[in-house]
Amino acid sequence: MAAVLPRASAAAQRWPLALVAAGVALYSTGPVMLQASNLSGPVFSFWRLWLGVAGLGAVVVVQRGLGMQWPTRQAWTVAVWAGVAFGFHQLLFFSAVRVTTVVDVSLMNALAPVVTAVGARWMFAERPGRRFWVWAGVAIGGAALLAVAASNARPGNALGMAMALANVGFFAAFFLLSKKGRDHLPVVPFLFGTIVVAALLVSTFVLVTGAHATDVGSVDLMLAAGVALGPGLVGHFVMTWPLRYVPANIPPVMRLAQPFVAGALAWWLLAEALSWRHLFAGTLVVIGAAGTVLSHDGRRLRAQARQQAAGQG
Repeated sequence: MAAVLPRASAAAQRWPLALVAAGVALYSTGPVMLQASNLSGPVFSFWRLWLGVAGLGAVVVVQRGLGMQWPTRQAWTVAVWAGVAFGFHQLLFFSAVRVTTVVDVSLMNALAPVVTAVGARWMFAERPGRRFWVWAGVAIGGAALLAVAASNARPGNALGMAMALANVGFFAAFFLLSKKGRDHLPVVPFLFGTIVVAALLVSTFVLVTGAHATDVGSVDLMLAAGVALGPGLVGHFVMTWPLRYVPANIPPVMRLAQPFVAGALAWWLLAEALSWRHLFAGTLVVIGAAGTVLSHDGRRLRAQARQQAAGQG
């Protein structure tokens, strides 16, 4: 273990965006498993979070046995606030999907890079340039087209769209706090603290609304465990670990490809339709995301993030 961790850390510094891309791919499996389940969104989230608490808790115990230093109370503060943001994101996302259409929620999610950029300017002094936003605009346009391609022409709902927009804000806060948390906490304790707080919030919601969280079958538990292990544990780990070396503005653009990857997985595993419009829109997202990374502004932001990480030791 002592020999593996330094090599893994060096790999995260050398190829941080590859780990972010792996995180996006793992996140994309979550909606597929949720769709295959018979549980409601909040109940599925309840089990996914508490199973995640058990998994991450086991990892924390192992790391403590290997001599991991326990973070200070002040350092835990960032994880607590990140957990609050993630818990509200989960509740708002699933509630918005129930009230309005998935298309409306997806369209609002296309605004995530813009919302994140506002916080990144304040927290990390990041200022993406014109060329970055030109390519980001291509990706955002592709994400919007991807949502429209999945439209079932049902009218939206104003309250649902407001919740969808609030969901974007809370996830942006969770992401920015995750990046900030990397300056104070190792990844596993940070994620453990975050998921415990989120699980408590979702549990409170389930209790207040009277959802039947105990009425769950073995297949649904396996699917929830799959989300807890894949997107939840491994996905959050590979997404959070390299954040010290990645500018805050780039991962949200890369995450716009998540619905396209999830759609491709649903086509492969669940035999769902995948039209040429999905392929065209998904290609736009990939091209736009690649443009933001490879543009002069993207390279400048990445160099700035590396310098900040080096300055923090």
